[in-house]
Amino acid sequence: MQPAAPATSNRFERRLHGLRAHPILGRPVRLYFRRREQLLYLAVGGWNTVFGYSVWALLQYLLGDHLHYLVVIVLSWPFAVLNAYLGYRYIVFRSRGPVLKELPRFSLVYLATLLVNLALLPIALRVLPFNIYVIQALFTGIVVVCSYLGHKHYSFRGGHPSDAGDMPFYDPTTVSKD
Repeated sequence: MQPAAPATSNRFERRLHGLRAHPILGRPVRLYFRRREQLLYLAVGGWNTVFGYSVWALLQYLLGDHLHYLVVIVLSWPFAVLNAYLGYRYIVFRSRGPVLKELPRFSLVYLATLLVNLALLPIALRVLPFNIYVIQALFTGIVVVCSYLGHKHYSFRGGHPSDAGDMPFYDPTTVSKD
């Protein structure tokens, strides 16, 4: 008998849960449930990277002749952080913690990366043979990797549906007796 899907799963995950024993799809489905948080973090992080970089690049293109590039970075930052917060809160970590407690902590993680970016970008522009768009793309990719631990252990600490921070995919106490 297959264990019942967790009651807290969404419709997509309940449907996937039934594919765990499938001869071809079972392995990737089991991997998804074992590494759900990390896989979703990478997917949402990829979207956040595209979104944040696009907002910055658009503002740099539109305002770059009138404003210093560091000012453009600061102007684009709130859009990227709010987009990232919504994705990580609702999709990755499924937090139920209070927004007024989590959002400032979440913002602090990204504020640290913003300050590092503001400090290192002028140096990188002088030292590296790349233009500002390439350097920002490299920095944005690094932020996705480095911020995971900050968000998992600081931003969304205590707001997870389970103590471990991950959605349980198999609970032996929910085995169907049919």
